[in-house]
Amino acid sequence: MEYAIWIGLFAPLLGFLILMTSSYYVSQKVAGFIGCATIFTSLVCFSTLLWMYQFVLMEPQTVTLFRWIPVESINADFALRIDPLSLLMTMIITGVGFLIHVYSNGYMEHEEDFARFFACLNFFVFAMLLLVLAANLLLLFVGWEGVGLASYLLIGYWYTRPAAAQAAVKAFVVNRIGDFGFLLGLLLTFHTFGTGDIAEISQAVGERFAMGAPLLTILTLLFFMGATGKSAQIPLHTWLPDAMEGPTPVSALIHAATMVTAGVYLVVRMSAVFGLAPITLQIVGVIGAVTSLFAALCAVGQTDLKRVLAYSTVSQLGLMFLACGAGAYYAAMFHLTTHAFMKGLLFLAAGNVVHMMHGSTDMNKMGGLWKKFPITHWFFLIGVLAMSGIPPFAAFFSKDLILEQEYIAGFDVLFCIGLAASILTAFYLTRAYFLTFMGSYRLEDKILKMIKEAPAIMLIPVSVLALFSICGGFLGFAFGKTPLLERFLAEAGIDHTIVLSSHFFFEPETLISMIGGLLGLGTAAVLYYYYADKLGAPIQLLRRSFYVDEIYDFLIVRPLRALANLIAKVIEPKIFDGIIQLVVKITQATSRGLQKVQSGQIRSYVAWMVVGTVIIIAYFIF
Repeated sequence: MEYAIWIGLFAPLLGFLILMTSSYYVSQKVAGFIGCATIFTSLVCFSTLLWMYQFVLMEPQTVTLFRWIPVESINADFALRIDPLSLLMTMIITGVGFLIHVYSNGYMEHEEDFARFFACLNFFVFAMLLLVLAANLLLLFVGWEGVGLASYLLIGYWYTRPAAAQAAVKAFVVNRIGDFGFLLGLLLTFHTFGTGDIAEISQAVGERFAMGAPLLTILTLLFFMGATGKSAQIPLHTWLPDAMEGPTPVSALIHAATMVTAGVYLVVRMSAVFGLAPITLQIVGVIGAVTSLFAALCAVGQTDLKRVLAYSTVSQLGLMFLACGAGAYYAAMFHLTTHAFMKGLLFLAAGNVVHMMHGSTDMNKMGGLWKKFPITHWFFLIGVLAMSGIPPFAAFFSKDLILEQEYIAGFDVLFCIGLAASILTAFYLTRAYFLTFMGSYRLEDKILKMIKEAPAIMLIPVSVLALFSICGGFLGFAFGKTPLLERFLAEAGIDHTIVLSSHFFFEPETLISMIGGLLGLGTAAVLYYYYADKLGAPIQLLRRSFYVDEIYDFLIVRPLRALANLIAKVIEPKIFDGIIQLVVKITQATSRGLQKVQSGQIRSYVAWMVVGTVIIIAYFIF
């Protein structure tokens, strides 16, 4: 079993090292094979572990490779935690990640630096696996920073494009802000508990602290600060829409299987600590709700297909944090799982269009493409229906379960906000579908003649994700009995304590959500099928995402740039350099004076000795 764990973790790292050291020598086919084979190896290993856990009745356990930092109050080992939560995450990462790797063979076929792309994809998967498998917070932080580095490398893959390079830097810097909070929380954890072991902390926190302890509130707020950066929540959400400058497979990997799920995973993994900090949970719920509605409104005003999906991710992550704020960790993980299928499907289907249109993502230049993409448009529609919460697609069971949890928990305002975001989700995704695939052509004839359906290597992974988007909701739903996913996660302490999900279909709030989703979908279908040409441009406030970037630029970026210019052009040359030059001049003047004393004449030395003697005698006399 231990060999399966280590092979599953380190196979992607091995692929990264092979591809990076041989990128100038291997062919595209070899690079693609190595990149996919390593992820498939990990998928097989973790699938085997999942089977053993289910049918050989394994217990949650920690596997240690070596002693890492045997220092008092830290005691961090290179140890991996195998339990239902980590196994679920590894299956999402390697399963969806493998499909994206296969898809990338077709999408990136025209790129010269093919091997570097697959090397960075492999490193991304390795870093995320390390993050979710880590048994202690310090090792988790290593994986946390690893996915930050990988995102920087992949978002800026086309580094010769200024927009891509700027987006990569923006993602890196914004995440460092959140990571600063995580790092402070990590140091406070070591100081408070004397260890970073997550299992030990979860066991000790209930024994040592009472509900609402101020120290736990501070600690969890610091961890949540890190989560807002990685999972793109307000106010650290601005990096994710700009990350669309990277290749579409990168966007799919970030949004569906890796980086942005890390913040939700952290809150769920540390649920024993967060559960004793009700103030923090309220903040988590409010931030999640506000982010969900804010991002949904932004998505309504976008004309870039990938940015619509990016804001959709921000919104859905907000719903996951909304669930965490109510203590509904199972609902959050259920939606995280189905979201991986649906968002992977939407991004890869959109990627088919973008790839065959040679990188164009502007929906104003699309329209009528269902004739050119007879298969892809159905896949995209399945993703729209699934994400909109239309039964029996996946999000109907997971997203509506979150809303039900909010309502039953008594958070009526947050329920209404989440419901509004849910309705808007159906609206903006249907809008994107109709602007892209329906209506009349808005392309020139010479461009239309070159467009055709994506090749099979790109369609097969999308079809698999489409199947999971249709059926994935039944992982967490079963008539008259406990669902499979709920029963599995309950072994890790992530149970469904508020209401059995097998009954939520009949709850009135679920029916309201379902009707709202149908209303949003139907409204967008009517508007953009019959009146698309008459609606005009989107509201500028929504298109510019409420001018948050401009506000940040005015309040933060410009003052910091002005301060930097002041330091570089005034303080450093005129004050720092001036002080240094003054010290140099004084030293030089002193040295010249001392040079005159060293004349080499004996009578001069005797005279100085006499003067010195007189001074000493005068000192002792007076």
